Amino acid sequence: MIRLSWVFVLAGLLLLTACESTRKIKEDIKQDATSRSIEGVRLHSAKELKEAYDKNAGDPDEVLLLFMNALLLIEENKDEGYAAGAYMSRSNDQWKDPEGPTGVKPSQAASEGFNRMRDNPSYARSYAGGEPTDYKLTEPEKIVLEIKETRENSDTETKFFIWSSGKDSASPVTLRLANGKWYVDEWSSLQTGVRK
Repeated sequence: MIRLSWVFVLAGLLLLTACESTRKIKEDIKQDATSRSIEGVRLHSAKELKEAYDKNAGDPDEVLLLFMNALLLIEENKDEGYAAGAYMSRSNDQWKDPEGPTGVKPSQAASEGFNRMRDNPSYARSYAGGEPTDYKLTEPEKIVLEIKETRENSDTETKFFIWSSGKDSASPVTLRLANGKWYVDEWSSLQTGVRK
């Protein structure tokens, strides 16, 4: 009976070592596959995000960073995060909100995506430098996005593939250009689960 217990303990240790080795291999693969990273400082209000977007809307990298900033803001202040996210989204995802901090709020359909981010703050944190299992940001005032690939599908469409610390595959986010400003067109893959 004692020998059998040791067999189970040994098997458990081997399994744990194998899991850690597999995780390390996956992280090495991600690191090798990352073509670049983009980073910026955290902004903590819809007003700051709106001003930053108005200045940098011609740069898709900056728009992606600011949108991630808005998703992180949802955890701190739902209304401001939603308003900032909607401001950087396509016009179909916006409703006028003259009293709000950005002048728009998300449409009912767009609110569903923001609600998923509100209900699961680890999703946004996993893209911005948060580490499993709680995905707490290692540098709370900094956003670092690890980009596997950037595809410029046309002069008016760019697709980013972003690594999450909680997923094995990079997630796509599509930005489009209209009237000299890039906006977030499709980001549903960011709204899906991460490892616990």
